[in-house]
Amino acid sequence: MTHKVINYWVKDLTEIIQGCLKNDRRSQYHLYDYCFDGMMSICMRYMRNEEMALEVLNTAFIKVLKNIESYDPEKDFKPWYSRITVNESIDRYRQQVRWREKFEYHEDEFESTSSYSDSDNSSDWEEAEYLESLLDKLKESEKTVFNMFAIDGYSHKEIAEMLEISERSSIRHLTNAREKLKGLLAKNEFGIRKA
Repeated sequence: MTHKVINYWVKDLTEIIQGCLKNDRRSQYHLYDYCFDGMMSICMRYMRNEEMALEVLNTAFIKVLKNIESYDPEKDFKPWYSRITVNESIDRYRQQVRWREKFEYHEDEFESTSSYSDSDNSSDWEEAEYLESLLDKLKESEKTVFNMFAIDGYSHKEIAEMLEISERSSIRHLTNAREKLKGLLAKNEFGIRKA
């Protein structure tokens, strides 16, 4: 997904936030553009495809705007909006689990629906693409717990409360995720997908 880059010399972040506090549409647009890449990166870690990630991002951004009065301008803005985005992603995950349980719909494996451009030969991009493809091979519960624990830094107690599961289940999902990832990485000695 490509996203238009705004020249931020027009307004700095403080001015953009001040404008959002006044419900200024232009400021809201600038803030959306400012947050987009960071929020999309988080949503793509939790969702199975770009369409779902974008839907979660937009819902999270509305919450950012609704709660912007609670942001402390003395602190960094990215961790503040990132937490809202992670929480929204987790809420969506819980909704999906409940929906599947309600309709007795269970899948043991999910196929990766991520699509990336192969035109970029950067080794960093290739490695990130490869690692994302590995995460998509995990069960949804394992991927979610792995993201929350290893990337977002939540404890098993916090994960259990947020996902409404036991701490033991959280530990089990993380252990399974790590074992599967080790096995998948062992199949490729370089740790990245060969062209």
